[in-house]
Amino acid sequence: MRNPVKFMIIFTLLAAVMLATLFTGTYSLTFGDIMSLLTFSAADDVELVFYEFRMPRMLITIICGAALALSGLILQVLSRNPLADPGIIGVNAGSGFGVVLFIMFVSGTGTMNLYSLPLMSFTGGLLTVLIVFFLSFIGGRFNSNIFILIGIATAMGVTGFLYVFTSTFDDSQMTMLNRYLAGNIWGDSWAFVIAILPYIILVSVFVWMKINEMSMLNLEDENLSALGMNVNFEKIVLIICAALLSSVAVSVAGAISFIGLIAPHIARLLFPRNMKLIFAGTVGIGALLLSAADLAGKLLLAPAVIPAGIVVALIGGPYFIYLLMTARKV
Repeated sequence: MRNPVKFMIIFTLLAAVMLATLFTGTYSLTFGDIMSLLTFSAADDVELVFYEFRMPRMLITIICGAALALSGLILQVLSRNPLADPGIIGVNAGSGFGVVLFIMFVSGTGTMNLYSLPLMSFTGGLLTVLIVFFLSFIGGRFNSNIFILIGIATAMGVTGFLYVFTSTFDDSQMTMLNRYLAGNIWGDSWAFVIAILPYIILVSVFVWMKINEMSMLNLEDENLSALGMNVNFEKIVLIICAALLSSVAVSVAGAISFIGLIAPHIARLLFPRNMKLIFAGTVGIGALLLSAADLAGKLLLAPAVIPAGIVVALIGGPYFIYLLMTARKV
């Protein structure tokens, strides 16, 4: 199958999920409602549901799914390990700790503080992944196997600190945190779209500009140094990008794992050896996975809603075990 056909299938599926997300739910929109929206004659309640509830949530799932997938691709390229994922190596745990600090000290003190949530989440995720990265150097060389193991251990430790801090939370704060930990898309308003979109677009464009360096990182560090690349500098820059993408995404989408594991792996199967196509495929598949998970969680047990993070985990857990059993390096 040719590459344009593969992309057409990915984005056709994404468009279908987007339409289903916009027109299904507790308040289902009829064909007449759709026509009235197209002719700008819709009733106030129809416009409210469509523009203020459905559309921002749909955009959040697409943006965050793409960001988590791209973050996973970067980490897999850096570690040369298909098991790398922002959630598995501790980025999500660190971001969650930043969200806990936000709930404790900032939340509810003013509307503008909403925009500090991605920053605090990013800081926690970045510090965590940098600790994991530097602890993965053995004898001055980066060890990708140790990278995964240290990431898992660090995630467990940070999660422990997270629960220590939550012991002082009241009911409303615990409700907010539980929605985050379950991967419930709780940042589903236009304010959150505006808060995260500039970060993710700028970082994604920057990573695209580093696509040649990412293509070369499958070579040994000694060979890259001989070619004139400052290997450690490039890795640190890309790790910061990965932490920013995933941290900002989970700050509004909740603690969602496995998107960064599954999407790059599928993209590599579809577009082998071409990093530009892998990049584009990863972004599209990540957006499709999270938006489809959110749609499935909304429809499977309607009117009850299953958090998107749980739906993704039900798929990603078995997929992770499959990769663990088949990967050459663990």
